[in-house]
Amino acid sequence: MKLIFDKLGTRRNILRYLVLFSGLFIVANGIVFTINAHLGVNPWDVLHIGIANQTGISIGQVMQGIGLLLIVVSYLLKVKLYIGTILNMIFLGLFVDLIISWDYVPQSELLWLRILLYLAGVLIFGFGIAIYISANLGAGPRDSLMLALTKASRFRAGTIRTFMEITVALIGFLLSGPLGIGTVIFAFSIGFFMETGFVIVRWLKKTALFKQIWLGN
Repeated sequence: MKLIFDKLGTRRNILRYLVLFSGLFIVANGIVFTINAHLGVNPWDVLHIGIANQTGISIGQVMQGIGLLLIVVSYLLKVKLYIGTILNMIFLGLFVDLIISWDYVPQSELLWLRILLYLAGVLIFGFGIAIYISANLGAGPRDSLMLALTKASRFRAGTIRTFMEITVALIGFLLSGPLGIGTVIFAFSIGFFMETGFVIVRWLKKTALFKQIWLGN
């Protein structure tokens, strides 16, 4: 009986990591979709691209560097470090660079197609975040910093996150990052698309195939 539970536990752990990496890869696709739409990107990517423009370092490598810095700051502020946080820092940037190099995400000069491309990117991003979170292996570096600053201050998490987003967007803009209408679209639509992603994930968890694979029934 113990052997059976050990096998099921191992299977679940393997699947959790597969879910995590799948979520990160989907999020990376969403990021590249928004980049290729040329309408502006989410606040953190304004910073990432701004630094990349100034240094010649790839966007993914900048993401890894910023992620590492955030993890160190969060750790110094007594936020518990999880394996998923480290994997997010390493692989999200790696996946972004790979997708850019593979060059399969479309681009267009037509405005209406760029808008569709951007909305598709936000949808993909939100769905990927929902999948990533469902693995339950730890928050990303930016969420860890938000928690750290919330614990270290008297402000609410939402206030801290808003301050973080505005700050990095402004710094990225000063570094020639692509701050634009897409940044505003992202801010107002990402919540909806993330909720949609959570609904899809909850539906998947109820399917017979998911239960058979995940629970071993």
